[in-house]
Amino acid sequence: MTMKLLNKITSTVFACLLAFSMAGCTDYLDVSDEIAETLTLEEVFENPNYMRSWHAGLFNCISEYSSIGLNENSGFAGIWVSMCGEATVSGSGWWPMLSGFTPSSAPFQRWSALYQYIRDAHIFLERVKPTGSVNDRSQLTEEDVKRMKAETKFLIAYSYFSLFELYGAVPIIDELADPEAKDLDFNRSSVDEVVGYIDRILLEVIESGDLPATIITKPQATGNGKYNLNEMVRPTVTAAKALRAKLWVYAASPVFNGGYPEALEVKNHDGKQLFPAYDANKWKIAKTHLEELFKDTDKNGHQLFKVYKEDGSIDPDESYYQLFQAYNDEILWATGDNYWNGTIMEENTNPRDCYVGWCYNGMSQELVDAYFTKSGLAIDDPGTEYKEDGFTDVLNPCNENKRVDTHVFNMYSNREPRFYASVGYEGKSWHIQPVGRPNYTIGFAKGEGSDNSSGDNPRTGYLPTKFKNRLLLNTGNYPTTWARPSILFRLADFYLYYAEVCNEINKDDPNIIIYLDKIRERAGIPGYRQLAQEGKKNIIGDKELQAKMIRHERFVELAMEGQRYFDIRRWMICGEGEEADQTKLHAMNMNGYSNKPIGASDSFFTRIILENRAWKRCMYLYPIPQDEIQKSKLLVQNPLW
Repeated sequence: MTMKLLNKITSTVFACLLAFSMAGCTDYLDVSDEIAETLTLEEVFENPNYMRSWHAGLFNCISEYSSIGLNENSGFAGIWVSMCGEATVSGSGWWPMLSGFTPSSAPFQRWSALYQYIRDAHIFLERVKPTGSVNDRSQLTEEDVKRMKAETKFLIAYSYFSLFELYGAVPIIDELADPEAKDLDFNRSSVDEVVGYIDRILLEVIESGDLPATIITKPQATGNGKYNLNEMVRPTVTAAKALRAKLWVYAASPVFNGGYPEALEVKNHDGKQLFPAYDANKWKIAKTHLEELFKDTDKNGHQLFKVYKEDGSIDPDESYYQLFQAYNDEILWATGDNYWNGTIMEENTNPRDCYVGWCYNGMSQELVDAYFTKSGLAIDDPGTEYKEDGFTDVLNPCNENKRVDTHVFNMYSNREPRFYASVGYEGKSWHIQPVGRPNYTIGFAKGEGSDNSSGDNPRTGYLPTKFKNRLLLNTGNYPTTWARPSILFRLADFYLYYAEVCNEINKDDPNIIIYLDKIRERAGIPGYRQLAQEGKKNIIGDKELQAKMIRHERFVELAMEGQRYFDIRRWMICGEGEEADQTKLHAMNMNGYSNKPIGASDSFFTRIILENRAWKRCMYLYPIPQDEIQKSKLLVQNPLW
């Protein structure tokens, strides 16, 4: 059953006209005061500028994960990075994963906001029309309206996907109704109905001919001139195909596809089952849509971003670093609304003793341990060069002079390029040496520059450096800000989805290793084909090992990009002792000293349990807000809540 829409204007639907240019790092989500709440629908939809502003407000439904913590305390932001144990935030004693939460107290909800955007989108679709004369600069032409309608439909599909990935089965809203009606209530639609509804909307958008094919407008150009960055966030056919492929990967995954026994027991009051039994065909549908996406990306010039050395080989450090610094061919959809563009995330991930720095965000030991060694092995693989038995000199490839840091813990030596691009560890030099301090290194141990003597500390003994721009330094004439895209979809993500679905369908499909190794090649580590040939590690043809390594590769490649919270839940691997154990979070011992023996209770170089977390099986799906349950006679809660 579908829920009827309230035909009502609220001030929160309005935003400023979309301003997508990277050059100004504009905040297209800012609320505009141009339109007052007192305007009637008729007044809004007779004015082309008001219609554009209404349309712009719909883009508020888009999640943005770059904050990686509490900088944006919202279910539409990077809070999920910390909620899944990748990162930490200082001063988080109230943290919801420590004490747990209930449907009444669960923070970071999306429910009400997304249904509001969906309602406003349907109002827009019903009322928008071409307006203005040919000589009117603000004229809305027939072509303008067609594109805006296609974009609105895409945003409806995206909003439903954002509900689906968090809650599973949700009500479908597809018609307007009198807001004064006394009987407005709704049942949850089944998972299959929700997926089918989103899929139909996206197919309509893709086939409409009303969206540009891709953001790449000048394939032969270089730099920003290659892309239509003035419309960066506006969806394209490529973005719609990517969302459709991602939808079906999720639909095929265990939590939504018969792998969550408790969810199979959830039914509407009329007895309708909301979560389906396992259907292997969903993996095949996902594979089909991924292949359709790749035909599109190949045709339009999207490819993994790579930087090459003078000898023609891939430079893995520069490739992974620059990937996040400017728009490039790997990006399928992005916004300019990035918390790294100003000073918030840059300063929150700077050492406290390196000019302006709060070192407010940390990285978990689990994430640090996930990075491979330079030979492409996991740190616990037999024959690995990984060790924790002493200290050595380590080249910092991220430093302006490729400085060799001395007396660095062996844990941080012989690691892969993505590790050095992403992790700020004890004894690592900064990307630019502070003026007059040529031997400066980051220090988290007691008595050092970023220790826990202040509330501003990372809590784990690590700072994230993955998204940081290496030209920035808060002193002198150095730049202090850098505009970069906030990536929503990138090709590497979908290559790993493809390896995953191929493995579920046929463990001997060569594409499993081909697409997994595409990511590892760019990362500068041997692929699994090479490791097998060299007798170092052979996962080929073993479904479980291949699945585990695909999950491992996603953990590393997409670290802190907002994907892991949803990945580990759709895979259902979060329980105590399982692969993504969410009951504990480990760190280095920031109550210890750097001159004490490794492993001693007073040594920094000792693993500790930083947090015991309140993981429960109900957390595989987020609770529907309790006030929504209480005011409805039809809505039922998610399992175990």
